[in-house]
Amino acid sequence: MAIFKKKSNWRVWIAAAAVTAGMASIVYRRLYYRTIPNRILSIVKANFTNRGTIENSWINMQPTERGTGRDRYRVYTGGLTVREGDRLNQFAFAVEPDGTLRQLKQLHEPINASNARQVRRFDRHQR
Repeated sequence: MAIFKKKSNWRVWIAAAAVTAGMASIVYRRLYYRTIPNRILSIVKANFTNRGTIENSWINMQPTERGTGRDRYRVYTGGLTVREGDRLNQFAFAVEPDGTLRQLKQLHEPINASNARQVRRFDRHQR
């Protein structure tokens, strides 16, 4: 009775491991960088819940460079519409990937929520 051993080609195993590791790192990077902006937006929204009801929110999925000279940094920009009573307030923000708020500004004076459609319609005709 002879016992036959199958020769395993080590080159095939190394190539398969390299391809698997490469594909796993590509999938991880794509998923990770897609979730950073969503995490940032949820943090900003959580900080605004005490001001009122959040009607709308958005964030750019790609970071932008800000600053000048040596003080350059990457930020994700976005905006919120918050209903405070019968008024709508719109805010723009810029947040670093680690969650540091770099800029927050109110875009205009609060508008009455009941007149919001009329104001939007008027703005559209002005452009």
